[in-house]
Amino acid sequence: MANIILINPCFSASFWSMTHSLPILGRQAVIPTAALALLAALTPAEHEVRIFDEAVEPIDYDEVARADIVGLTGMVVQRERMREIAGKVKAMGKFLAVGGPWITVQEDYLQGLADVIFVGEAEQTWPVFLRDWAAGGHQIRYEQSERTDMASVPAQRLDLLKLDRYLQGSLQISRGCPYRCEFCDIIVTFGRQPRVKTADQVIGELDAWYRAGIMAVFLVDDNIIGNRKALLPILDRLAQWQRQHGYLVSLHTEASINLADDEELLDKFVEANIRTVFVGIETPNPAALMETKKFQNVDQREQREGFCQEEAETFLLQRIHKIQRKGIKVTCGLIVGFDSDPPDIFDVHRRFLARSGIMHAMVGLLSAIPKTPLYERLKAAGRLDEKDPPDYGTNVIPANMSREQLARGYTELMRDAYEPDAYFDRLDDLYIRRRFYDNAEAVRVPNIPRWLQAKYLAMSWAFTGLLLVKLMRHVESWPLRRFYLKRLANFIKHRPYPMRVFDYVMESICHHHFYRFSQDMAKGRTDIISTM
Repeated sequence: MANIILINPCFSASFWSMTHSLPILGRQAVIPTAALALLAALTPAEHEVRIFDEAVEPIDYDEVARADIVGLTGMVVQRERMREIAGKVKAMGKFLAVGGPWITVQEDYLQGLADVIFVGEAEQTWPVFLRDWAAGGHQIRYEQSERTDMASVPAQRLDLLKLDRYLQGSLQISRGCPYRCEFCDIIVTFGRQPRVKTADQVIGELDAWYRAGIMAVFLVDDNIIGNRKALLPILDRLAQWQRQHGYLVSLHTEASINLADDEELLDKFVEANIRTVFVGIETPNPAALMETKKFQNVDQREQREGFCQEEAETFLLQRIHKIQRKGIKVTCGLIVGFDSDPPDIFDVHRRFLARSGIMHAMVGLLSAIPKTPLYERLKAAGRLDEKDPPDYGTNVIPANMSREQLARGYTELMRDAYEPDAYFDRLDDLYIRRRFYDNAEAVRVPNIPRWLQAKYLAMSWAFTGLLLVKLMRHVESWPLRRFYLKRLANFIKHRPYPMRVFDYVMESICHHHFYRFSQDMAKGRTDIISTM
């Protein structure tokens, strides 16, 4: 039997960390890292497993000292903390196993510190390693020869997580994406053939989160609609489950923009109570989309007629608005620094965001992740900054502007996107002018008994009042507090569906993080400039 410690390093302040909002909500992290709870589920019962997620608790190095095996995971944004932890673990003489997204693409990152690394998926290799380790003959590198059959993946060990410290749960339905975007490492790690769990698996895992008292679950698929045929029956089962449970658990996910072209899928999303979809918009610059092979974001007519900027923006905006009209909120990722981005690309993004009704837009600098086609192309061209961390927040040397111009334009764009007026103008466009939620309410509300609707409304108003008080106490700036109250009063004046007042306050709480984060970035906080 082995005593196994699994560690997820903390993140520095980032766009999605919600660092400045979580104290208002009484939580320490947005979502648990699913990898470690899944790895624990794959560990044979004779071994003892404990998880330390630095997002919600410090690492107990006394426990580490008693461990036989220490497992460490991490993404690109966690790599520096991974190295620090690995150094401490090795100084204690512990056996260190490392896996996860960053080691998969940068296998030598912890060379001399890691005793064994896991590349890609580990459903097959982790149990094999444990047997090898027990026999005294483990390899130093494990990589599966075949992709994991998702029907064989066990449910996460939720009993090992400090669930009351997270805002949401996480559930993975599929892996893989059929597209081939040049900068993306998903197809490197999971491949281009999406693999999907069974409906029974998905419902079983959702039940577990529900029993644990978690009322918001993120479906962490990188493109949930990658395998449409397999997804449809799962959505039907989710819709049935939601009706039985009064639509109490909100779901959130990620999908490609062509979701907007599938009326049946959109309707099933609403019925399954999927309330938010993150879409990789990347850029309204059609030449950049073509350059990076993001073909699903470009109108075929534009490809033939030569990339008209205005038509490209209209194409994307029409699809965003179509998703929103169904009652699904859209969040997105945007990128600046493509080879075809001109110096005025930042103004193009500002205009696009103002027209989109997207409140939460994660703007990032184009970065080249090892093993991706983008990395190989730029390395061959001598356009990579090999420093770690790189200068100016990205390892990509841009083609049409200086690195200083790119970094300055990026930080100014982030600052402008989350200025209170700009953010709340987008919010009011969606919630007041377009009342985007009406369609979803018309689908869900008739399936909720009147007595339960009354209960939900009472709970909603109670939580709204509580959170508003906490927001007012937490925000130090009186002009910003007054601004929040003024915009909320204006929203209520337009007589929204009562339950959506809670949403408006939540959007205000989210804004407080984005505003603080973007202001820090504009002031030159280079530690938070980019994922690279």
